[in-house]
Amino acid sequence: MLLTIFGLFDLILGGVLAASPFVSYAGLGIVGTLGIIGIIKGLYSTVAAAASSFYFDVLGWLDLIAGILLVLSTMDIKFTWFIWVGIFMAAKGVYSISMEIIGD
Repeated sequence: MLLTIFGLFDLILGGVLAASPFVSYAGLGIVGTLGIIGIIKGLYSTVAAAASSFYFDVLGWLDLIAGILLVLSTMDIKFTWFIWVGIFMAAKGVYSISMEIIGD
């Protein structure tokens, strides 16, 4: 259940980030809040992985980078390659949801 919730959050975060070069999020608080939650989720994941002596936590770093880029897009700082990070983030969400379904 928790993996599905995190997967849905990743899917939303990825979709919003992929749309950021086309839509202006300047000053939108909800998008900034999504970015901050993504940063917290990424920090928790990377710190927990490092505490377990697993230093190659790519998915945690992806959370962290996507959260930072989403916060930057609320400051109207955006680049065209934000689309690719958003697509990878959405794919991570689909993967998390499918693993929850298959695992049960």
